[in-house]
Amino acid sequence: MSSMTIETLVKKTDRLLAIPRVVGELLKLLDNPDSRQSAISDLLAHDPALVAIVLRLANSPAFASARTVDSVERAVMLLGRDQLRRLVIAGALTQASDRLPNQSLMPLEVFWHHSAYCAVIARLLAEVESPALTGTVFLGGLLHDLGQLILFSQEPDAAHLAFLRSLGEPEAMTPQDAERTVLGFDHAQLGGALAEHWGLPDILCACLRFHHDPMQAPDAFRLPVILVHLANTGAHLAEIDSRDWHDAPPVDLRVWPLIRIRPETFLELLEKAQYQVLAVEALRNPRMADEA
Repeated sequence: MSSMTIETLVKKTDRLLAIPRVVGELLKLLDNPDSRQSAISDLLAHDPALVAIVLRLANSPAFASARTVDSVERAVMLLGRDQLRRLVIAGALTQASDRLPNQSLMPLEVFWHHSAYCAVIARLLAEVESPALTGTVFLGGLLHDLGQLILFSQEPDAAHLAFLRSLGEPEAMTPQDAERTVLGFDHAQLGGALAEHWGLPDILCACLRFHHDPMQAPDAFRLPVILVHLANTGAHLAEIDSRDWHDAPPVDLRVWPLIRIRPETFLELLEKAQYQVLAVEALRNPRMADEA
């Protein structure tokens, strides 16, 4: 077992993924109902990279509005504070992850491709099941495997050993089981702990922490966690253009009676997601926006 604890890894990662100070100030303004939209726009404009990410994602199918969002002021006005808060968090972590070392075992392109699929599918599921959750589960899907990215960049030897161990005993040991055996914790626990350390909303922390174990999620957050759980499986299927349940991490069968979505409906959504995911990947690469 690795000597690294989840607490020390969270602290180490916190330094590596240092989020720009402007983000913290922005979140305070967004949380203050008395703050003016102009103040939010002016502060956001201090971080051009973050502005670019927010505008690209705001114009993607995931957050499509009736009008093109072509300015910071319009983004603030049309998206609303809750939506903008999610975009700011996503944009900040996207920028910060570019600075992570040791990405050879999990290249960022691979990580964000899977994450984009999970985000889009989670949003499509929420549109059917609970439209009020679309923004939350989109961000939950986008960040669900943040802990895995951290493990492979900060504890590559242990993460690789866990990966090999799960491959060697696929029937007896899930990847999460293998991570807990080698490290003492798994990537979902790490992602949830990191999100909690950063003060992200409890509902988002739950999506990261319980996306492999939705029935363990607190009752208040179980539905969004279930949607991210399903979206993770769907992302694996969509990435390889499969509709065979055996080609992806298993869905906890206990979730189906809790939602209106049926398995066959779920599989039908994957094709729609495949058409949309390239546009969402503009979050990472602006040239992809022209191709989508």
